[in-house]
Amino acid sequence: MRIIIDTDPAMGTLGGDPEDSFAIMLALNSPEVTVEGITVVQGNVPAEKGYSNAHHLLSLLGRQDVPLRRGCLRPMNAQRTTQITFLEQRYATEQITPMLEPKGADADAVSFLIDTVLSSPGEITLVTIGPLTNVATAIQQAPEFASALKNIVMMGGTAECAGNIAPAAEFNYWQDPDAADIVFRSGADLTMVGLDVCHQTHLYPSQVEECARHGTPLGQFVQASSAPWFQIMGGASGSGSLHLYDSLAMAVAMDTSLVTLEDSYVEMEVGAGPAQGMSVSYHKPFQRMIFNRPDINAKVALEVEVDRFTQLFRDRVLGLMSGE
Repeated sequence: MRIIIDTDPAMGTLGGDPEDSFAIMLALNSPEVTVEGITVVQGNVPAEKGYSNAHHLLSLLGRQDVPLRRGCLRPMNAQRTTQITFLEQRYATEQITPMLEPKGADADAVSFLIDTVLSSPGEITLVTIGPLTNVATAIQQAPEFASALKNIVMMGGTAECAGNIAPAAEFNYWQDPDAADIVFRSGADLTMVGLDVCHQTHLYPSQVEECARHGTPLGQFVQASSAPWFQIMGGASGSGSLHLYDSLAMAVAMDTSLVTLEDSYVEMEVGAGPAQGMSVSYHKPFQRMIFNRPDINAKVALEVEVDRFTQLFRDRVLGLMSGE
């Protein structure tokens, strides 16, 4: 299968969520997947940092052949002051990867998305593991973009559980609710892998430490980058583990049988109040009837085969970090 990964990778920014990079490793170490490109968006960290982090990871993996493009630097709505402040505070965080400035077309992720998808209609799966700013901008610039995609598999939202960044909202949608709204209204074939299933996945620091003991540059980089985030999560939630949000979405893009999917009509809360960024999922038919939401615009994941996913992650990600 042919995919493009749209991502906000923070591995390389100390105190940033490292998990996007695990999903990138999973894709690049899966023989059934061809990664046509990686596009970087604002989110966990500013896109300037995310681009540099992704470049460093590709260098460690020996995969400089994969096109890398930097995209949107801010949420679509300049009035999202809370989200913009969150983002701008992260310019000050310590960087352990070299900062690089993309040149020419490398700084135009949106054109790369449009050109790649329109040149191969019906063939590209877009795996989005960050806010949807790049994708929504591509939809606005090229109305035929959404229908030319094979599908979009998104890490984002919730169907039945609470949020993570806010009580009602998952981070990727919260960081740019307006972009998520555009994507859900686009008519593209959408699969939403939300917190309902992602919170059943875990990665423990001992697993990363074991990989680092093998002495590979990749394993040691991952340990150095992820250790502060493990500490943050331990202090915030009392759990020493990370949830494998983005890796699960990547795995679902590769094999939908890992999860149970329900047809749904999903709409976004785009107001300015405390529920901004909330995804409202009408996956129960009687709700669609009562609230006059007859259309289906997405499939949402409600259950996951955790053991099968965990084994896939061990084989293809932890094995890669260990040099096996």
